[in-house]
Amino acid sequence: MKRFMKAFFLALIIGALASISAFAGDKGKAEKKTITFPEDVTVNGTLLKAGDYEVAFDATTGELRIMRNGKVKAKTAAHVEARSDKAKNTSLRTREQGGATELIGVTFGGSTQDVMVGSSGATSGMQQ
Repeated sequence: MKRFMKAFFLALIIGALASISAFAGDKGKAEKKTITFPEDVTVNGTLLKAGDYEVAFDATTGELRIMRNGKVKAKTAAHVEARSDKAKNTSLRTREQGGATELIGVTFGGSTQDVMVGSSGATSGMQQ
């Protein structure tokens, strides 16, 4: 009986430690979704052909990575901006820039934030 109790408590402790490490492993993980680019898109000067890509944003590093078949095809600095409501779907934000389509942001479905390309203090235009 004494041996059974030791084995039981040992199994209980191992199970508790395993569950704690499983929950801790999710923190700091990058948000990641598969997105279809309907047309060619430029990201940080890199042209990405239309097709399926995995888009990941790591809030701790402020980096947006776009991957295909496990290989990083483009990466850029990004920041989050608050939304007024929860996004229903994952979507891309693009703009036409000099005849090319440029990625300016990504919205992950279920999120209350938009991931916008560029650092949060970035400005565009010329300074005098």
